[in-house]
This record gives sequence, C-alpha cells and structure tokens, in this order.
Amino acid sequence: MQAEFRAPRRRTRVMEEYEAPLPVSRSPEERSDLRAQLINQHVLVCHPDHIQKIHNQGYFGKGILSRARPDHSISDQWEQHEGLLLPVISQSRLDLDPDYDPDPSSNQDSDSNPDSISDPDSDSDPGPDPGALGPGPRFVLVVPDSDVCGGVRQVRRTPVSLTEYLQLSLEEAFFLVYSLGCLSVYLHQEPLSVIQLWRMFRSLRPDFVSSFAAYQHCRSRGWVPKVGGGAKYGVDFMLYRKGPPFYHASYSVVVERVADAFRGSALHPFSWRSLAALSRITSNVSKELMLCYIIYPADLSEAELDSPVCLSRLKVQEVIVSRWVSSRERAEQDDI
Repeated sequence: MQAEFRAPRRRTRVMEEYEAPLPVSRSPEERSDLRAQLINQHVLVCHPDHIQKIHNQGYFGKGILSRARPDHSISDQWEQHEGLLLPVISQSRLDLDPDYDPDPSSNQDSDSNPDSISDPDSDSDPGPDPGALGPGPRFVLVVPDSDVCGGVRQVRRTPVSLTEYLQLSLEEAFFLVYSLGCLSVYLHQEPLSVIQLWRMFRSLRPDFVSSFAAYQHCRSRGWVPKVGGGAKYGVDFMLYRKGPPFYHASYSVVVERVADAFRGSALHPFSWRSLAALSRITSNVSKELMLCYIIYPADLSEAELDSPVCLSRLKVQEVIVSRWVSSRERAEQDDI
C-alpha cells in the first residue's frame, strides 16, 4: 500500500516560467553534453550555459554564492556607458572594500591571478576593451560620492573576480549521470565512469545507496527533491511539485534502510520523543512527514552494492506520519 499524496500549495507570486521537468531532449540529435567537476568532494558545474540548463530544467543544485538560484549579484545598479553596460559602484565603497565584486558571473581567467591584475590607479591600465569582456564584464563604473568640483565617473577594472558556480548534491549528480545520461563528471580533467563515480560517492557517504534510491524514486514520480533544504528541519530532503519557485515544499522526507522483514539498524534511530518532535516541527511549517523505507533483500551481498545495478533489487515503501491532535479527534467525534 502506497502513501496518498496530497495536492501541493502553490506560491502566490510566481516570477518565472516553467521550462522543462528535466535537462534532456527527446531528439537524440539535440542531446546536450553537460559537464561538472569533482572538486574537494563537491560536484560543481562551472560553465554558465550548463548552469542555467541544469538548474532551470529540473531545479538541480544551488548556487555556491546564493541561497538557491545561481544568480548571485552584489550590485543591482547597471548603467550604459560608452556602449558598455557596466555595474555601478560608489568611490567610497571601492576604496573601503577592495574585495568587492560587482559581477561574480565573470569567468576566472588571467585577471583572477593577483599578480596579473593591473592597478586601477595606474596610468598603464588600458581601460575596457569591449571585445575582452567575455561572458561577464570585468570592469565597473565608479561614481563619485559628491558632484562637487565636477566629479567625473571613471571606468575601473574589477578588483577581484568571483564566479557563481552550481553545486550539485551527490544524489543529483549521480541522477544526471546514471539515470538521465546527460552529465559527465570530471576529476583532474578526466571523465569518471559510472562505476567510478558510484564507488567514490559511496566512500564519501556511507548511506549514499539508500539516499540515492529514495531520490531516484521521488524523481520518477514527478517530484523535485532538494537535499540541502531539509537540514534545518532535521530531515534528509524536501519534496516540491515542479520546483521551489512554483510551490511550497509538500513533504519532509526521512530515508530509512531496512531489511525484508523491516528489521535492521536504522539510519535515524528515532525515539518516540524525537519522532513526535520532528512530526510537530513538520506540521508547524505546513508540511507532512514522510518516512521513505528502502527495503534491502536478505541475500543482497556487499559486492553487489559496489555497482548501481543493485538498485533494481531495492524496494521503496512510503509512510506518511501524522500527528494525532486530541482536540481535533474530539471535534470529529462530536460531528459524527
């Protein structure tokens, strides 16, 4: 018996359009070869086009400089100056905050090396070159704090270049690689095979097999699981319909590993008190608590777990946990 899913709550203000549920194309000729890097045990997507496609079509990952959407920008003021659209910054802020970066979408190139950055006050600074701007501007329009004595606006070179990357969870990265086949993960400029990636993720996260099985199950049912969003609620991930910009999270999901007879060591050893507290927190934020049991067959060996083929032998069972409210129960009995 499967859990009964309820209709999600739609957000009152939706500022964007729904592009696609997944970053894949029906036509084999239009298959996109997306690329990510495994850096310090984190999967990062660096190319701006790949970032937009992966995030906008399925809402995978989060920006490393942002709360969710990878659109970090310190300066919201832009102005046209001599044919160039440049971020605007005051003179005082530029002087007091040398690490200010008005547009972190600039790619890291020779300008990201401190030894190669020219001094903004130096006469040898050649000024902006429209052909050298690349994906993002590396120059800023400095506005004087006072117009006394005929203050002049100057185009200065950006002091530091910060880049907004898209960070994928291990479950999201492996889903894009294994389930969709649209992403390649590189380590030291070499692409990792599916087996290599699976074994590496298992070594990084002992519960990766159960967590990915639950993630893949929820994705296959049309939900958008956000792994990092459940940390503040004490759960493994949150479930969204279509994506966070369109609906509030409907379910807080806790992943549990069990054997055939629902025996074995739990990933989350709940007591009655801790489970009641988690259920109360979930109810207070207008969500429902779901226990997602990953059922392992008794004859599944450790050698089989060393390959993603083992996923075909795992079963998933959802259980919705509801908090019993005595006053509500009495009111329902009175109505009857």
